[in-house]
Amino acid sequence: MPIPYRTSDKEKAKGAKFRYPSKRANLITVAIRLGMLLLMFLSIAMIVYLHDAISEEDQYVDAQTNINTDLTYIDALYFTVISITTTGYGDITPVTQEARLMDTIILSIGRVIMWVIIVGTAYQFIFERYREVLRMKNIQQGLSDHVIICGFDTTGKTAAQELVAKGMKKSKIVIIEADAEDSQLAAEQGYVSIQGDPSKEDILTSAMIQKATSMIITLSRDDTNVLITLTAKDLNPNIKVIAQVIDLENEKLLKKGGVDVIIAPFVAGGNLMATATSQPHVVDLLEDVMTARSGVYLNEREVKADEVGKTPKSIPGRVVMGVVRDGKIVELDKLDKLKLQKGDHLLFLKKK
Repeated sequence: MPIPYRTSDKEKAKGAKFRYPSKRANLITVAIRLGMLLLMFLSIAMIVYLHDAISEEDQYVDAQTNINTDLTYIDALYFTVISITTTGYGDITPVTQEARLMDTIILSIGRVIMWVIIVGTAYQFIFERYREVLRMKNIQQGLSDHVIICGFDTTGKTAAQELVAKGMKKSKIVIIEADAEDSQLAAEQGYVSIQGDPSKEDILTSAMIQKATSMIITLSRDDTNVLITLTAKDLNPNIKVIAQVIDLENEKLLKKGGVDVIIAPFVAGGNLMATATSQPHVVDLLEDVMTARSGVYLNEREVKADEVGKTPKSIPGRVVMGVVRDGKIVELDKLDKLKLQKGDHLLFLKKK
């Protein structure tokens, strides 16, 4: 039984969430930064303490009693914290030139580091959230005539790579993936990535499905694929849906649901493996012409007006492998005498 498509146990997808290549601030990041800040305080306090301890004269004076005394480590830590945080009570004061020079250099550096850490963390948690909202709006406004891929498993990744190989920009490919890690991976690879459930209307709306041309569904449950198709067709009746079918008995359900092209990967894979037992080079050739990455691949286009009435072989500069008429591929043995008609589609080899 196929594994249901569901949100990762590590991170539940709640609504549309755009993913970006840059890493986001989180509690672990904050904990690390606070740890660095504490370590800096302790280190500088130790420097102040040792500096006063090894010096022949007292470097600091208690401003309340006006008595020069040796600093304890607690005194040094207290002096460091109030100095770096600019609280500056003035009850412990550097009185020698050497102590004042150290305060000017070391404590000032610590003060700068502290504010960099504080401001940087605040920026990631507050300001970057507003920036992400603006980025999301800009991405959505720029989406048009794009392709949506539901699922970033092996099939989804391969589909995205093939689209890029055939000349599509990554900014025109939207990945919808519920798993947080896979969604982040898609973003890191340069695609527009949305973390969420592709069967939800708000997720598809965030992907600007109204302006999309095609949708590829690669999920491992036929019922989920039907639900996604129904939702997609309701939002955009003109979108072309390509979906894989796991159980061939569900093929008719996918067709009724509105899937335009149904792919049975297990059946196709079985056919190729059977062919490879006696004709391995045929399999190699089929793989070459199926993908643009090899340099030559099968392409499809509608017959031009000046090609009507001609035979497929008479078209210059094209190696025609097939003709589609009324949605069906014409048998190969009939291509020699076939006269092209308006509305026919040519299947031909194309160089990248």
